Amino acid sequence: MLKRKSILLGILVIIATTVLAFVFAGMKKAPQERELVAKEIIVPVQTIKNGKIDLELSVVGNLEARDKVDVYTEVTGILMPSPKQFLEGVRFSGGETLLSLNDEEFRSEVLSLRSSFMNEIATILPDLKFDYPESYATWENYLKEFDVEKELAPIPAAQNEKEKYYLAGKDIYTDYYTIKSQEKELSKYQIVAPFSGEVIESDIKAGTLVIAGQKLGEFANTNAYDLVVGVDLNNLSGIKKGNKVTLYSESTNGKWSGVVRRISNKVDDETQMVDVYIAVTGNDLKEGMFLSADIQLLKEVVGVEIPRKLLVNSEYVYTVTDGIVNQQKVVIVQKKTDSVILEGLEDNALLVLKTTGMHKGISVTTREQ
Repeated sequence: MLKRKSILLGILVIIATTVLAFVFAGMKKAPQERELVAKEIIVPVQTIKNGKIDLELSVVGNLEARDKVDVYTEVTGILMPSPKQFLEGVRFSGGETLLSLNDEEFRSEVLSLRSSFMNEIATILPDLKFDYPESYATWENYLKEFDVEKELAPIPAAQNEKEKYYLAGKDIYTDYYTIKSQEKELSKYQIVAPFSGEVIESDIKAGTLVIAGQKLGEFANTNAYDLVVGVDLNNLSGIKKGNKVTLYSESTNGKWSGVVRRISNKVDDETQMVDVYIAVTGNDLKEGMFLSADIQLLKEVVGVEIPRKLLVNSEYVYTVTDGIVNQQKVVIVQKKTDSVILEGLEDNALLVLKTTGMHKGISVTTREQ
């Protein structure tokens, strides 16, 4: 009897537990369905307005003095001291003596030759007076003006063949041209500035022996320079003599104006570039400086300039038509460091100002920038 009661009690507990479970399950609220919210994609855009663009080519080059000479000596001698020394940074005017070599010995030889020549002329005057009276006065006047300290003046011309043969027989022509040759040699002991400029290199000091053919330094016109830049063949057609150029230095923050002065006809084998020479003058320019230059190209382009980062695969951009993103091909006219000039976009087209997360065919909402 006790065993039967235990079994019934167990059955009642199970039934009660089951009923309670159903009751609590009915009390639990059914989960609400999540509402589907369409995500709105907003993209910045710019309305295209095509216009005429003046193309510029940005290049970098090395500054060279337009007039620059290596200074050599053609004779041997001791370099003489002078109030104005041949040192780097010293300026000389055109025609001013740069360097002087000791010429005492050679000058004495030239003076001796002139003196001998003067005696020769004095010797032939009596013969000229009787045999060639029409030339006597001219030669007499030549002798009166003769100065052994000065360069020989041109000798009088013979009036006829007979007089010419007479003068040749007396070695007048031989001695005259010998002296003129020696005078030319004597002038080489003085090295004269071929133009106004500045010493940019000095390799010699006063008192030292200079050997013929020895380099003494470099002399340059520091008022006129050429910036030598390499231009690729694609852009060369837009560059002509006279193109305006803006030059600037990132080191000194200087800015100058120049023009294309000449263009080389040789293409560099390795770089396939052509040297272009840009004339520039101004303060704070120095031999060997690196300058950047913007050359105005002789090309007319109707298009737009956009940030380079907006290019897709180097030849496409994203545009929006009726809320849908398109991928449009464009023509790249010129690439700059941070931007590109292109053709192929119609006026009023909406250019997407970002590329991240963009692809053809997506729906977007535009926001004008």
